[in-house]
Amino acid sequence: MVREVLGETGDDILIAYTLKIQNKVTTRDIVVTYRATIDGEQKDLTTGSMKFNLETANVNYLTHSKFVLGLVETVILRLNDECKLDRIEVDQSANRLQLQVPKLTEFRSYVQSHHLLNSVAQSCVANGHQAINVTISTPFKLG
Repeated sequence: MVREVLGETGDDILIAYTLKIQNKVTTRDIVVTYRATIDGEQKDLTTGSMKFNLETANVNYLTHSKFVLGLVETVILRLNDECKLDRIEVDQSANRLQLQVPKLTEFRSYVQSHHLLNSVAQSCVANGHQAINVTISTPFKLG
């Protein structure tokens, strides 16, 4: 079941997807993986991973929200115009080296300044303008 939303013309079929980003840190490495899946399915649109040596990695950059935003942009640019990002989930490592999750205002500003508006979920608001409808969450885990 593909979650579809109508495009601006009312007849375009768009594919809504979730981007899951996972951060794992060991005594030697930082591993960041990502997976974009169609909402309601486990069908992969794209996946990837990056592994950094903890001794040589630029930890200040990797733990800054710009890193997450750059990763989101990379995924958006890999997918065609029918795919619309509507959810970001950031699964954190349970230690001190956590990714800084961007605030919604920072995300919206980044999307606008990088000309990515056509690639994210939006809705029409009362004044006729478009509002970005992407949610960003960090799942809570015990242990």
